[in-house]
Amino acid sequence: MKRKNIILVMLLVLSGLFTMQSCTKVENTPILVFSAAVPANPTPAAAGVIQMSGTSYNLKWEGKATTTWDIYVGTSDKPGLVKAGLTTNAYTFTANAGGEYFWYVSTKDANGMVSTSPTWSFFLNNPPSVPKLKTPAANAVGFSVVGALTWSVTDPEGDPMTYDVYLGTTNTPGLAKSAVADSTYSPAMLPTTTYYWKVVANDSHGASSTSAVGSFTTGAKSLDPLSVFTGSYTADEPAEAYTYDVAFTLGTASSVTTDNYWNSGWVAVFTIDLVNLTYSMPLTTWTQGYSGIESGIIDLKTGTMTGTYTIWSGTKIAEQGVHTYTKK
Repeated sequence: MKRKNIILVMLLVLSGLFTMQSCTKVENTPILVFSAAVPANPTPAAAGVIQMSGTSYNLKWEGKATTTWDIYVGTSDKPGLVKAGLTTNAYTFTANAGGEYFWYVSTKDANGMVSTSPTWSFFLNNPPSVPKLKTPAANAVGFSVVGALTWSVTDPEGDPMTYDVYLGTTNTPGLAKSAVADSTYSPAMLPTTTYYWKVVANDSHGASSTSAVGSFTTGAKSLDPLSVFTGSYTADEPAEAYTYDVAFTLGTASSVTTDNYWNSGWVAVFTIDLVNLTYSMPLTTWTQGYSGIESGIIDLKTGTMTGTYTIWSGTKIAEQGVHTYTKK
């Protein structure tokens, strides 16, 4: 019995020694911590602007040697995966349209650790369309000396634009007005003079486009009795609580013309009666089955025109109301 107890005590002592040695080993074992390098320093720069040229664009980033990279690109702030398992820190991205793009990179290193970059963005910018000179018409003769120059242009991304207007008496006109906010400009001009002009459209991302050079000849000032009713106007529709810009140019000796009637890009001719102080637009038909008629009174001192109008869509009345045209 005594011998059994001695053997049991020895076993307990040996077990304690093994346990102490085991604990000592665990405490002395170094803990290895792995982390993957976060991709950084993107090209193009974050929030940068790229002027669009072709359809292929290089995306690059910095990072330590890794096993693979996954790249995500799209037009929302949560872009989708476009390429997995890249072995180099670059990717050629294909874009067929401009606008804002978002992208980020996820990396996996040799230890299987994964890290993800912030979401970066850049703006892929197209220049505005080539401005189209509208009024006066090419090589027009007798254009009012107080007439408004007008043009049209669009931007593929819908960027806000400003315009530089060049006007002169040679075919290389100089800058007449910069940073014009609207697509109309009323310069001071001499009678019976041939002018040349062009427009440069500038978008908010540093791109621009230039129109062709146009020319026209002004009429004699004494032959422009309707000049007070030409130029830039604000059109007001009180019943609709709606206003828009419109320009009138000299049509004939008794009429003025606009190409933005009802703010729809329609051509309308107003006959001016200087004796009875009235104006009228006969029944006029435009695109898509629209037609209209208008008449009212004029103010010889201010050029203001106020009248009633009716617009039909087919045989149904689309709108009736009052127009007030106030000269700017």
